[in-house]
Amino acid sequence: MKYAEMTYEQRLVHLATAPRVTAKQIQQIIDNEIRGFWVGRVRGKFVGGKDNYKHDSREAALEYARRFRADCQAEAEQKGLLPPNA
Repeated sequence: MKYAEMTYEQRLVHLATAPRVTAKQIQQIIDNEIRGFWVGRVRGKFVGGKDNYKHDSREAALEYARRFRADCQAEAEQKGLLPPNA
């Protein structure tokens, strides 16, 4: 099933059961300068809110993605979609 066709609960389980997180470098033009940032990813999807997805280091982006995955796991367990400590 394609990600766009999944329900919220299916997406939650999909992201919560990701075996690993990754980080990717992006570039943006800010004040006529090209700046590089790191973004965390879970299963190839960028994770982060409107203003907190860009990080200065790879480690910070990975840590943010790990926290995001842990939050997904906790919510999925709370809703009964995953067994505890999955």
